[in-house]
Amino acid sequence: MTAKETTSVEAGAVSVPYGHVIGNEKWRGSQIAQGLQGKIKLILEDGLGFVDFHLSNRSCILYISESDLVAGNGFKRRLVRFRNASSLHGIVIVEKTQISDQYFPAVQKFIVLELGMTLLPVANQGEASQLIIQLVSSSVCASEQTSIKSENVLLFSCLSNLYSKLRVTRDPLLYFQLCFAD
Repeated sequence: MTAKETTSVEAGAVSVPYGHVIGNEKWRGSQIAQGLQGKIKLILEDGLGFVDFHLSNRSCILYISESDLVAGNGFKRRLVRFRNASSLHGIVIVEKTQISDQYFPAVQKFIVLELGMTLLPVANQGEASQLIIQLVSSSVCASEQTSIKSENVLLFSCLSNLYSKLRVTRDPLLYFQLCFAD
């Protein structure tokens, strides 16, 4: 493992803004990159090492193409190195086509059972880009829901506090002052 690969995995731990994806430069001009453009903010960078795409929720994607599967076990070394070197949540997207279908069960067993990583099969790069958009969109929605919940808790706390003050007093003037004090 080279120093560049080690630092790139650690650098990927940097927070990615919601709605953004940092992609490996090797994807420039690909069907995945074209599918992501305009839907989410894709930033292509060199030196991401093992990782193909960094998402905003401390997750990253490692993409295994049909040709990677057919070519042999080289992708396995990349997955193991990533797994051993990173604290990020790795999602493995695998192209499952008629040609690569025969290799899929062994790859599925290796990724899910041996490495304990998430595996998502896709038919092609276009489908992979749609999946990445869904992953990014769901992380943005989860972030917004967390924000709304915390605001609702604060509002509930204020209303509860106001209600408890109102129960103590029956004076209409004091009631008016409490309601419009802030």
